[in-house]
Amino acid sequence: SARAATKRGVPVVVADARDPDVLDRIVRGEDVGTLFLPQGTAMASRKHWIGFTLKPRGTVLVDAGAAKAVASGNKSLLPRGVVGVRGDFEAGDPVSIVGPEGSEVARGLARYDTRDVSRLAGAQSRDIEARLGRPGSDEVVHADDLVVV
Repeated sequence: SARAATKRGVPVVVADARDPDVLDRIVRGEDVGTLFLPQGTAMASRKHWIGFTLKPRGTVLVDAGAAKAVASGNKSLLPRGVVGVRGDFEAGDPVSIVGPEGSEVARGLARYDTRDVSRLAGAQSRDIEARLGRPGSDEVVHADDLVVV
C-alpha cells in the first residue's frame, strides 16, 4: 500500500495505530513510525490502475532481454521476448510479466489472448500475420499499457 501511494506522489507514514494520538503526533511533525516519500514524478492514474488495482488474469513469461527492456520503463513487450504463458486471459485483460528468474517485472494489459500469445512466442514482428492467420499488433503489451513493478 505504501509503495502504491508513493508512486502516486503521496507521502506515507506507517505507525502504531494502537496509539490514539498517533495522527495528531504525525501532523505535528513528531518522529513517529516510518516515513515513505514519493520518488520521481507521480504515476498517472491509468498506470496506477493497471499496476496496483487490477488483478492479473494470467502470466506472460519472458526471456532476460525482454525483462530488461520492459524494466527500463519505456519499452513495449514484443512477441520476440515471450517464452511462454500461464493462465487463461483474453485480449485487454491484465497480465503479469515474469522474467527468467521467476520474479514479476511488470504488469500490463494484453493485446492478445492466451492462445495467440502462445502462438506468437519468439516471433519477429514481421511473422505475426503468418502465425495468426490475420494482421495483428506488433506488441503483446504496449508500453502505454505497462507498469514496471
